[in-house]
Order: sequence, then structure tokens, then C-alpha cells
Amino acid sequence: MLVSVSRRLAVMLLFLLSFATAQAAEIADVSASIERGNYQQALKLSAALLAQQGDQKLVSPQRAELWRLQGISYLYLNQRAEAYRAYQNALALNSLSEASEADALAAVIRLAYRVKQYDEVLNYARQLSEHHHLSPSSGRLAMQAAYSLSRFDVAIDYANQLQELDALDAFVLQTKALSEMALSRYGAAAATFDQFVNAADVAPKWLEQAARAHVKAGTHRTARQYLARARADIALYRAIAVSRLDSNEAEQALLYWQQGLQQLDRVATRDEQLFMVQCLIKNNQHVAALNRISEVNLTQPDKQTLKLQVMLAYQLGHWKEVIDTAQVALSYGLKDDKMLWQWLAISAIKAGDYTLADYALDQWQSKDPSELVDRWRDTLELLKAKRATRRDSRTS
Repeated sequence: MLVSVSRRLAVMLLFLLSFATAQAAEIADVSASIERGNYQQALKLSAALLAQQGDQKLVSPQRAELWRLQGISYLYLNQRAEAYRAYQNALALNSLSEASEADALAAVIRLAYRVKQYDEVLNYARQLSEHHHLSPSSGRLAMQAAYSLSRFDVAIDYANQLQELDALDAFVLQTKALSEMALSRYGAAAATFDQFVNAADVAPKWLEQAARAHVKAGTHRTARQYLARARADIALYRAIAVSRLDSNEAEQALLYWQQGLQQLDRVATRDEQLFMVQCLIKNNQHVAALNRISEVNLTQPDKQTLKLQVMLAYQLGHWKEVIDTAQVALSYGLKDDKMLWQWLAISAIKAGDYTLADYALDQWQSKDPSELVDRWRDTLELLKAKRATRRDSRTS
């Protein structure tokens, strides 16, 4: 009896072994078809094997390997959607060998990236990194996917992994730097930009990006060096100068704008000149501001720039310039401007032109009947009396 049972078990084991061997041989046939370039045949064989049911149904590792082989075949046939599904089916069984799983993960990362399934890219890249070895190509795709999803911290992490793999290049550094900028890590971004913008053939746009990072990091000398190398457009200089004014860094705003104007290969426009005047005033450089606004008004005056020149001249005590410029400004439609009349009246008093002072005081009072006007009128009358006394003493 026992001999009979043992004999039956031996027969069954022999049958199962021969069946498994036959199945392994059939899987090997699929692989051989791929190696010969007969991808349609490989798909046909693998589909037949995957369709087997009952006692002939393949175990999970075999099914997973067949799905992976199908993915390879579809890739060679340029049928990426089918390849993507095949690789996903292979990985879902969680039964591939270590080498096959690493291959399948790398392939599905590439496919997912092509169809912009960036979350899937990150999911498979994480599996590849945790259970196998992240390749430079897969790491780059994961970094790009993370950046596309605005997951900048993840993009930086993959950039750091690529650095550990000795796979840093300009593109990786650019992505890392832009991610650091997006996270307001300006010092880190500036340092990252510095790693690749010193190459002789770097594009001007990256020099400008590096300059922006250094502006935000407060390393302005380096920022201006990069802007000069890039021959940056005057619009960028102005944007940076405005941002420095908004940040109460008037001195830096002036330095940026001066450099921008110096790099122009043309004459500065009226608007550019006026912005320089603004920067000079913010830096309390009133003499330079007055000289600049005077140049503007020589060729393209308007009532606002003329009034500004009058104000600056008044602040500096340039009484004759106030008188001359104010009289021009009045002809540009400023006859109802009480400040203009005030500056003109006081300047005329200071310059000793009492006839003009009388007239300007009358105009000022008609627009602004205040005690200040009365005090200056009293001052004028005293000065007139003193002048009359001195005249009388000379004639007697």
C-alpha cells in the first residue's frame, strides 16, 4: 500500500516538474523571440501563456515576468500605452526577480514621464530608490516630475541624490537652483547657480537668473557682475532697482541703475533719466538730481519735471535757478499751483528781487491765504525798509 502511494506521489512530482520545466521553456521562447526581433511573436506567445487556466495557469513570478516581456515587446513596437500597462501589471504582482523589478521600474518611470503622469513617476522612483539603486536617468526624470508638480523640496532631494551618483550637470543644477528660489532659499540658490554659471558658454538667461538669486540673497556685488556678463536688458536692471527701492535699499538701487545706464549702447530715454533722478533723490544726492533733471528739461520739459527742478533748486538754495525755472513752469499751466508761487516768492525775497517777490506773494496769498504768507510779507516789508534806509544813508 505504502509503496503504491509513494509511486503515485513520485509520478505526480515528476509530472509537475516536467510541466514547470515546459512552462519555463515557453517563457524562454518569449525572451528568445524578443532577442531575434520577432516582437509580434513574443506578444502572441506571452498572451497565450497568460491566458492559461486551471492546472496550466502560471504562478505569479512567471506571470509577472511575462508581463514584463510584453512591456519590452510593446516598447520595441513603439506602442507606449500598451507597454505602460504591461509593466504596471508586472509590478502589481510584486513577484519579479530583483533584476527584473529594477528594469521594470526604470522602464515604467520613463513611460509615465512621457505621458506626464508625474505622480506615478515619483511613486515608482521612490520604489526604485528604496529597494534597488536609483540610476541617473531615472533620478533626472523624478527630479523633473517633482519640479513640474511644484514639489520643489522633492526636486531638490533628487538633485542631491544625483550629486551622490556623480551625475550633476548644468540641467540638474538649474532645476535645483530654481527649486530653491521657489522655496525662497535664496542663499542656497545663489550658491547652486555659482556652480555652473562660471562656464564660458553659459547662456545669458542663466547669468540673469543667478543675478536674481544674488539680489535676493543680498550679495549685490556678485549680482552686478553676472548682470554685466549677461549684458542684461535695461528692463531687468530697472526691475531690480525698483525692488531695492521697495526694500528701502536706495543705495543698491542707484548702483544697479547706474550700471544699467552705463551698459546702454544708446542715449538714455527721458523716462530712464527721470528714474535716475528718483534714485538720486532717494539717496539724498540732490545736486546730482538737480543736474540730471535740468538736462531733461533742456530738451523735453513738462510741468511735472519743471516743478521738480524748482523744488530741488529751492531745497539747495539756488534762488536764481528757482526764479528762472519757476517762470518757465508757469507758462506750462502751473499758474494755480500754490507751492510754485511759494517757492518763487521766497526765492525772490532771498535773491533780493522785491518787485517779483511782491507779485509772487500776492499770487501765493490768492491760492493759500495762510499765516505763512503773512509772515513772509512782513519779512519782505522789513527788508524793503532796510534797503530804503541804506539808500537814504548813501544819498545824505
